[in-house]
Amino acid sequence: MRFHAVDHARNAADPSIGLDLRPLAGALGAELVGVDLAALAERPDPALVADLGRALDRHLVLVVRDQDLDPARLLAVTRLLGEPGEGPFVRSLPDHPGVVRVVKEADEAVPVVFGGAWHSDWSFLERPPAYTCLYAVDVPDHGGDTCFANLYLATEWLSEGLRSVLAGLDGVHSAKVGYGPDAGHNALLENMDISWGEEGLVTRRHPLLRRHPGTGREVLFVNPVYTVGIEGWRNEEARALLDLITDVVTAEVHRVRVRWRPGTLVIWDDRCTWHLPLNDYHGARREMLRTTVAGEVPVPARRPPVATEG
Repeated sequence: MRFHAVDHARNAADPSIGLDLRPLAGALGAELVGVDLAALAERPDPALVADLGRALDRHLVLVVRDQDLDPARLLAVTRLLGEPGEGPFVRSLPDHPGVVRVVKEADEAVPVVFGGAWHSDWSFLERPPAYTCLYAVDVPDHGGDTCFANLYLATEWLSEGLRSVLAGLDGVHSAKVGYGPDAGHNALLENMDISWGEEGLVTRRHPLLRRHPGTGREVLFVNPVYTVGIEGWRNEEARALLDLITDVVTAEVHRVRVRWRPGTLVIWDDRCTWHLPLNDYHGARREMLRTTVAGEVPVPARRPPVATEG
C-alpha cells in the first residue's frame, strides 16, 4: 500500500491556543512547555483548562516535561480533563483509586511488558476512556519509548466507498485476549496486580466509525487487541478487514515516537489514537503512574439511511 504524505501544516501549532505547543511530528503529538499542571489543578484557570482541551483536539498527544506528580497530584491533573475512569482487571493503588502503577523491574525473568501491542485503552467498556494520562517515575537511560498513531489520518486514507461500508457496521469489543481465561501472559508480569478469567469474555458492540465529541470529525474506532470481530460477519471476513485497517493506521507517516524521562507526563486521546509501548528494555527498570478519563458511549459517525416504502 502507498500512503499519502502528511502536510507540514497538519500538526502545526495553532496560535489561537494560548499555550506554548511545539509539534513533534507531522502526524500528531506536541510538547507543551511552561505549564505546571499540578499548580493548575490546585487553582484551575478556566481559560487554560479550555486551551488544554483544544490542544488535545489538535495534536491528540501532549508531552509535558518536568512535572512533579505523586498519585494524588496526578489524579488532580486528570480531573482537569474530566471524571477519572474505571480501571478493570488491573488493581489501583490502595489509597488512590483510579491510579495504576505500571512497573517492570530490572530483575524480571521474562521480557513481557504491560499493554505491549498496538491498542486504545479499554475499548470494551460501555464508556471507553476519553484520555489516558501516563507519568514517568523511573525510566531506562535508553529504550522504553511509546509510539502513537493518528486514527484521523488512517480514516481519511480509506476510500469513501469503504468508509460508507464501515459506517453501517459495529465492531465487537472484548477483553478476552488481554484478560480472558487464556490470558496467561499476565502471570509473567511479576510486579503488577492483574486479574483475568471468565469476566474477560464479556463483549460489547461499538460503531466502527464514530463521531468524535470534541472535534465532530468521523474517525475509526477499532484496535487490534480489543476489537475481536465485526457484528454479522464471519471471522475470516472480519479478520481481513481489521488487518487492513491495522496496516493503514500503523503506517510510519501516521505515527510519532515519544521518548520518556523522569517527570514526563503524556496525555493522549484514546478516541482517535492507538499507542504501543516498545519492549526494548528488558533488564532495566521502568515505573509509571497511569490514569484514564471516562469518555462517552461512542456515537456512529453516520446514521444509516431509513428504508422507505414504495
